[in-house]
Amino acid sequence: MVKALAALCLFVVGSAGAQISVTVSGVMGDKALVSVNGAAPRVVRPGESVAGVRLVGVGPQGVEMVVDGRRQVLAIGQGVHAPITASGAEGAASAGGRVVLTADGRGHFAATGTVNGLPVRFMVDTGASLVSLPSSIARQAGINLAEATPVVINTANGRGRAQRVVINSLKLGRISVSLVEALVVEDAALSQPLLGMSFLNRTNMLREGDTLVLTQRY
Repeated sequence: MVKALAALCLFVVGSAGAQISVTVSGVMGDKALVSVNGAAPRVVRPGESVAGVRLVGVGPQGVEMVVDGRRQVLAIGQGVHAPITASGAEGAASAGGRVVLTADGRGHFAATGTVNGLPVRFMVDTGASLVSLPSSIARQAGINLAEATPVVINTANGRGRAQRVVINSLKLGRISVSLVEALVVEDAALSQPLLGMSFLNRTNMLREGDTLVLTQRY
Protein backbone atom coordinates (compact mmCIF):
# COMPACT_ATOMS: atom_id res chain seq x y z
CA MET A 1 0.00 0.00 0.00
CA VAL A 2 1.39 3.40 -0.96
CA LYS A 3 1.81 5.83 1.90
CA ALA A 4 0.92 9.22 0.45
CA LEU A 5 3.34 12.11 0.94
CA ALA A 6 3.41 15.68 -0.18
CA ALA A 7 5.49 15.48 -3.36
CA LEU A 8 9.23 15.76 -2.90
CA CYS A 9 10.79 17.64 -5.82
CA LEU A 10 14.42 17.91 -6.86
CA PHE A 11 15.54 20.16 -9.71
CA VAL A 12 19.08 19.88 -11.08
CA VAL A 13 19.97 22.70 -13.49
CA GLY A 14 22.96 22.61 -15.85
CA SER A 15 24.98 25.54 -17.13
CA ALA A 16 23.33 25.28 -20.52
CA GLY A 17 19.87 25.42 -18.98
CA ALA A 18 19.26 21.65 -19.05
CA GLN A 19 17.15 20.50 -16.14
CA ILE A 20 16.42 17.23 -14.41
CA SER A 21 13.31 17.16 -12.25
CA VAL A 22 12.71 14.36 -9.77
CA THR A 23 9.42 13.90 -7.95
CA VAL A 24 8.73 11.41 -5.17
CA SER A 25 4.99 11.04 -4.72
CA GLY A 26 4.91 8.25 -2.16
CA VAL A 27 6.80 5.52 -0.32
CA MET A 28 6.11 1.83 0.25
CA GLY A 29 8.29 0.55 3.07
CA ASP A 30 11.86 0.93 1.80
CA LYS A 31 10.73 1.69 -1.78
CA ALA A 32 9.77 5.04 -3.33
CA LEU A 33 7.43 6.07 -6.14
CA VAL A 34 9.67 8.19 -8.38
CA SER A 35 9.07 10.25 -11.52
CA VAL A 36 11.95 11.75 -13.53
CA ASN A 37 11.34 14.63 -15.95
CA GLY A 38 7.58 14.20 -15.80
CA ALA A 39 7.58 10.53 -16.82
CA ALA A 40 5.10 8.10 -15.30
CA PRO A 41 6.02 7.27 -11.69
CA ARG A 42 7.91 4.03 -11.08
CA VAL A 43 8.46 2.01 -7.93
CA VAL A 44 12.20 2.10 -7.18
CA ARG A 45 14.08 -0.02 -4.65
CA PRO A 46 17.27 1.05 -2.83
CA GLY A 47 20.21 0.71 -5.21
CA GLU A 48 18.07 0.95 -8.36
CA SER A 49 18.20 3.86 -10.82
CA VAL A 50 15.69 5.70 -13.00
CA ALA A 51 17.13 7.83 -15.81
CA GLY A 52 20.45 8.06 -13.97
CA VAL A 53 18.88 9.00 -10.62
CA ARG A 54 19.73 6.37 -7.99
CA LEU A 55 17.61 5.73 -4.89
CA VAL A 56 19.81 5.20 -1.83
CA GLY A 57 17.14 4.73 0.82
CA VAL A 58 13.96 5.86 2.50
CA GLY A 59 13.97 6.93 6.12
CA PRO A 60 12.40 9.26 8.68
CA GLN A 61 14.47 12.19 7.40
CA GLY A 62 13.18 11.80 3.84
CA VAL A 63 14.23 10.12 0.60
CA GLU A 64 17.95 9.93 -0.19
CA MET A 65 19.07 9.93 -3.84
CA VAL A 66 22.26 10.24 -5.87
CA VAL A 67 21.93 12.78 -8.70
CA ASP A 68 24.96 13.92 -10.70
CA GLY A 69 27.22 12.09 -8.25
CA ARG A 70 25.80 14.01 -5.29
CA ARG A 71 23.73 12.68 -2.44
CA GLN A 72 20.53 14.55 -1.75
CA VAL A 73 18.20 13.91 1.19
CA LEU A 74 14.86 15.52 0.49
CA ALA A 75 12.50 16.56 3.22
CA ILE A 76 8.84 17.04 2.35
CA GLY A 77 8.44 20.01 0.04
CA GLN A 78 12.18 20.68 -0.25
CA GLY A 79 13.82 21.56 -3.56
CA VAL A 80 17.55 21.46 -4.36
CA HIS A 81 19.50 23.13 -7.19
CA ALA A 82 22.93 21.97 -8.42
CA PRO A 83 24.92 22.06 -11.70
CA ILE A 84 25.11 18.98 -13.92
CA THR A 85 28.69 17.88 -14.58
CA ALA A 86 29.98 16.55 -17.89
CA SER A 87 30.39 13.08 -16.38
CA GLY A 88 26.63 12.51 -16.38
CA ALA A 89 24.09 11.64 -13.75
CA GLU A 90 26.26 9.23 -11.79
CA GLY A 91 29.87 10.36 -11.80
CA ALA A 92 32.92 9.33 -9.82
CA ALA A 93 31.94 11.68 -7.01
CA SER A 94 29.43 9.08 -5.85
CA ALA A 95 32.25 6.67 -5.02
CA GLY A 96 33.12 6.40 -1.34
CA GLY A 97 35.85 5.07 0.89
CA ARG A 98 37.62 1.76 1.26
CA VAL A 99 38.11 -0.50 4.28
CA VAL A 100 40.40 -3.53 4.58
CA LEU A 101 39.52 -6.16 7.22
CA THR A 102 41.57 -9.13 8.41
CA ALA A 103 39.97 -12.36 9.64
CA ASP A 104 40.50 -13.50 13.22
CA GLY A 105 41.62 -16.97 14.22
CA ARG A 106 38.12 -18.35 13.63
CA GLY A 107 37.89 -16.85 10.15
CA HIS A 108 35.45 -14.11 11.21
CA PHE A 109 35.73 -10.46 10.18
CA ALA A 110 35.09 -7.83 12.85
CA ALA A 111 35.35 -4.05 12.68
CA THR A 112 34.56 -1.02 14.80
CA GLY A 113 32.24 1.53 13.23
CA THR A 114 29.77 4.11 14.49
CA VAL A 115 25.98 4.14 14.62
CA ASN A 116 24.70 7.71 14.79
CA GLY A 117 28.14 8.61 16.17
CA LEU A 118 28.22 5.83 18.79
CA PRO A 119 31.24 3.46 18.51
CA VAL A 120 30.03 -0.10 17.84
CA ARG A 121 32.04 -3.30 17.34
CA PHE A 122 30.43 -5.26 14.47
CA MET A 123 30.77 -8.82 13.24
CA VAL A 124 30.48 -8.99 9.44
CA ASP A 125 27.61 -11.35 8.58
CA THR A 126 26.74 -11.82 4.90
CA GLY A 127 23.97 -14.20 5.97
CA ALA A 128 22.09 -11.43 7.74
CA SER A 129 19.80 -9.48 5.41
CA LEU A 130 19.85 -6.42 7.71
CA VAL A 131 22.24 -4.80 10.13
CA SER A 132 21.27 -6.09 13.59
CA LEU A 133 21.77 -4.35 16.93
CA PRO A 134 21.16 -5.37 20.53
CA SER A 135 18.48 -3.15 22.05
CA SER A 136 20.86 -1.58 24.60
CA ILE A 137 23.17 -0.35 21.84
CA ALA A 138 20.24 0.92 19.77
CA ARG A 139 19.04 3.01 22.70
CA GLN A 140 22.54 4.40 23.31
CA ALA A 141 22.67 5.38 19.63
CA GLY A 142 19.48 7.39 20.02
CA ILE A 143 17.29 5.14 17.87
CA ASN A 144 13.63 5.77 18.63
CA LEU A 145 12.20 2.32 19.30
CA ALA A 146 8.74 3.76 19.97
CA GLU A 147 8.37 4.30 16.21
CA ALA A 148 9.90 0.93 15.22
CA THR A 149 7.98 -1.73 13.30
CA PRO A 150 7.58 -5.05 15.18
CA VAL A 151 8.63 -8.10 13.13
CA VAL A 152 9.07 -11.84 13.67
CA ILE A 153 12.51 -13.29 12.91
CA ASN A 154 14.02 -16.77 12.73
CA THR A 155 16.95 -17.37 15.09
CA ALA A 156 19.10 -20.34 16.05
CA ASN A 157 16.75 -20.83 19.01
CA GLY A 158 13.58 -20.61 16.90
CA ARG A 159 11.26 -17.73 16.07
CA GLY A 160 11.70 -14.48 17.93
CA ARG A 161 10.65 -10.89 17.91
CA ALA A 162 12.56 -7.83 16.76
CA GLN A 163 11.95 -4.21 15.78
CA ARG A 164 12.67 -2.86 12.31
CA VAL A 165 14.24 0.60 12.28
CA VAL A 166 16.25 2.94 10.06
CA ILE A 167 19.72 4.07 11.17
CA ASN A 168 20.37 7.68 10.20
CA SER A 169 24.15 7.28 9.93
CA LEU A 170 26.42 4.22 9.88
CA LYS A 171 30.16 4.62 9.35
CA LEU A 172 32.93 2.05 8.98
CA GLY A 173 36.31 3.65 8.52
CA ARG A 174 36.06 5.89 5.44
CA ILE A 175 32.77 4.31 4.36
CA SER A 176 29.79 6.41 5.42
CA VAL A 177 26.18 5.62 4.56
CA SER A 178 22.85 6.94 5.76
CA LEU A 179 19.29 5.64 6.06
CA VAL A 180 20.31 2.02 6.68
CA GLU A 181 17.57 -0.48 7.51
CA ALA A 182 18.28 -2.51 10.64
CA LEU A 183 16.79 -4.87 13.20
CA VAL A 184 16.87 -4.27 16.94
CA VAL A 185 16.90 -7.47 18.99
CA GLU A 186 16.79 -7.94 22.77
CA ASP A 187 20.25 -8.29 24.30
CA ALA A 188 19.52 -11.83 25.49
CA ALA A 189 19.02 -12.97 21.89
CA LEU A 190 21.85 -10.98 20.27
CA SER A 191 25.14 -10.32 22.05
CA GLN A 192 27.15 -9.15 19.04
CA PRO A 193 26.04 -6.40 16.60
CA LEU A 194 25.94 -7.77 13.06
CA LEU A 195 26.97 -5.88 9.94
CA GLY A 196 24.40 -7.31 7.53
CA MET A 197 23.59 -6.88 3.85
CA SER A 198 21.58 -3.65 4.23
CA PHE A 199 25.02 -2.06 4.73
CA LEU A 200 27.21 -4.50 2.77
CA ASN A 201 25.06 -4.20 -0.37
CA ARG A 202 26.24 -0.60 -0.63
CA THR A 203 29.81 -1.82 -1.05
CA ASN A 204 31.81 -3.99 -3.41
CA MET A 205 33.20 -6.92 -1.40
CA LEU A 206 36.41 -8.68 -2.39
CA ARG A 207 37.78 -11.51 -0.28
CA GLU A 208 41.29 -12.82 -0.76
CA GLY A 209 42.27 -15.39 1.84
CA ASP A 210 42.14 -13.76 5.26
CA THR A 211 41.49 -10.29 3.84
CA LEU A 212 38.13 -8.67 3.06
CA VAL A 213 38.10 -5.39 1.13
CA LEU A 214 34.97 -3.23 1.22
CA THR A 215 34.70 -0.36 -1.27
CA GLN A 216 31.73 1.98 -1.09
CA ARG A 217 29.43 1.93 -4.13
CA TYR A 218 26.84 4.57 -3.17
